[in-house]
Amino acid sequence: MEAFDDLMRDGYVVIRQSIAPELVQDINQRIDRFKVRNPGAVGRNLDEQQRLYRVVNLHLVVDAITRLLTENRAIEVCDRFLGEQTALYTSLYYERGSEQPLHRDTPMFCTSPGERYLGVWTALDAVDDSNGPLLVVPGSHLLPAIDVQALRHQVFGDGPVSPMSGEGWAAYQDAVARQCEEAGLQAQPVHMQPGDVIVWHPQLFHGGAPHSSVGTRRSVVMHVTPKSMPVGHMDVFYGAKPAQSKAPWRYYRRGDREIARFGQVDFGHEYTRRTWFLRRA
Repeated sequence: MEAFDDLMRDGYVVIRQSIAPELVQDINQRIDRFKVRNPGAVGRNLDEQQRLYRVVNLHLVVDAITRLLTENRAIEVCDRFLGEQTALYTSLYYERGSEQPLHRDTPMFCTSPGERYLGVWTALDAVDDSNGPLLVVPGSHLLPAIDVQALRHQVFGDGPVSPMSGEGWAAYQDAVARQCEEAGLQAQPVHMQPGDVIVWHPQLFHGGAPHSSVGTRRSVVMHVTPKSMPVGHMDVFYGAKPAQSKAPWRYYRRGDREIARFGQVDFGHEYTRRTWFLRRA
């Protein structure tokens, strides 16, 4: 499979038109309907252009988004990488570019065993330099492993590690950035059309370019793992807390795929709403 080879060589692969245009249109329309039906829930998350930003697990109340798992050619690449059927752990929905600094996901998606995770990014709008394209650093997944325990001692000493530690996050990402610079690796933007999908390796250094236009850059990121794979955060990543043997959450089924069942939608990591509180679209 050429796409799988590209993923392993570069750390990411773009699969053009992996999602049918009709599905892209349906998802966009249903999310617009969700915003109209839930003004109280979404209001605090909207920017000046009425764009949502970083909504976690919107698929739990806009069920059409789950079809990005069940009707997506790119998932074949994920199945091969994981060596078993791909399940949906969590998702992120954006209506503008993330503008997130370059980073690796592994401190926040620490699986046991490691590298049992992939990012799957679907464009729901056209993406160019004006509206915050994904930035990737090809080959960054092949850099030597960071000495995480030495880094832990440097940052935390003998103290505890918070699962959401800003200091732990920054220290690791700075270490990876130095490796990339020393290896001469540079970030490059990826331009997309609606229905195009990027799959990235868990060790890929990536981020989001500035979004200078007032238009939307609608996209969904799915964080996928095998079913029941435990996912830890920085306390597990730095070895301050043992990894779980099995994920504690339950799953529900869409088609022949499994989706982690959670009870709330998170808006920008600022506030949450229970799924039963939201009017579905």
